[in-house]
Amino acid sequence: MSKVLQRTDKQGDIVDRREQIRQIINQIENESEDLKVVAFMEHTTPPETVKPKVIKFQQVIKLLRVLAEDNPIEKGVAKVMFYSPSTGRSRGLTPTMMPGFQYIKAGMQTKPHSHNMASVYLVVKGKGYSIVDGKKLEWEEGDVFVVPANMVHYHVNTSKEDAVLFDVTDSGLLENLGILEFREE
Repeated sequence: MSKVLQRTDKQGDIVDRREQIRQIINQIENESEDLKVVAFMEHTTPPETVKPKVIKFQQVIKLLRVLAEDNPIEKGVAKVMFYSPSTGRSRGLTPTMMPGFQYIKAGMQTKPHSHNMASVYLVVKGKGYSIVDGKKLEWEEGDVFVVPANMVHYHVNTSKEDAVLFDVTDSGLLENLGILEFREE
């Protein structure tokens, strides 16, 4: 449930007080196409406080396993992400970051894709590699690796057990800016 930032326009409090200001603003706006003058920045209501929380891994892994069993989009793969409704339109766990878990069954891989968010991964379980911008990054349990923004990448589980990757992205920040992009290759 994301909400739109509530804005209160205070420009009239300044502009409407003096005819000279209104005339100058009108002149500036009329001399250029598609231009408006903001003489006083609007007020915005402060966001709700993001509350501390714990995400229980045992519940998450149970969900990931069920999702991966019958995933029509990516066979043997599941992804869950978390956000706080109190972050409003950013849809992050904090206003700038969103964490998630990826589950890759033994011998499976994710589809190649790219996005303009950067991702930092922690390998919770398993062994494999990721292809990031054509470069092979081998990983195993406990390793941390980074996928910079806008690089085509995918993850391959080479172990005999299911792999679990935990990642944190800056998608909340990009969502707030209105520029979040995701592409399958």
